[in-house]
Amino acid sequence: MRSFIFVAFFILATLCSSNAQAFECGKLDFGAKLSDIDDGNFVFYGEKEGVSYYNYVGTCRLPVHKKASPSIAYAFIDGKYYARIIRAVGRDKNEIISDMKANFCTPIVVKEDGDSSLYTCDLPNDIEFKFKYNNKTGEARTAAYSKTLRKTIGKSGQADPAELPAK
Repeated sequence: MRSFIFVAFFILATLCSSNAQAFECGKLDFGAKLSDIDDGNFVFYGEKEGVSYYNYVGTCRLPVHKKASPSIAYAFIDGKYYARIIRAVGRDKNEIISDMKANFCTPIVVKEDGDSSLYTCDLPNDIEFKFKYNNKTGEARTAAYSKTLRKTIGKSGQADPAELPAK
C-alpha cells in the first residue's frame, strides 16, 4: 500500500511540475516567454536598444538548412520572443523569393536601396516577414517578427529587425 501511495504521489508531482517545454525553432510563437521555452539551449550573446539576442544551440532543423548553412538568431524584448533572424550567404535571390512565395507569402513591398533589395510581406497574427538581399555580396537576411512587440521598443524600434548587434 505504501508503494502504491508513493508511486501515485510521484506521478502526481511529475504532472504538476512546470518544466520548460522543448523549443520548436520552426514555430513563430512570438510573445512566448523565454523562461517557458528555454530548454537550456539558448545562449545570450548581445543586447541592443532593449532587444536581447540569443543563439539556439539545441537541435534545430528548418527548410533553409537543406539549401544553406544559415546563422540563426532569436531576439527577445522584456523576455518575450520577438524575432527570428536568419543570415545566409551564397544563395540566389530569385530562389529565395520563390521559397518565400511557396512557404510564407508573396512580397508586397520591394525596395531597392543601393546594393540591397528589401522585400516585405505580412503574415497572420500581426507578424511581418522581411527579406534583405545584398546584390553585391550575395548575403541574405530574413527576419520574421512581431509587429505588436516591436511597438513596445519605442523610438529605437525604428531599427531594422534583420540587423544584428555589432560586437
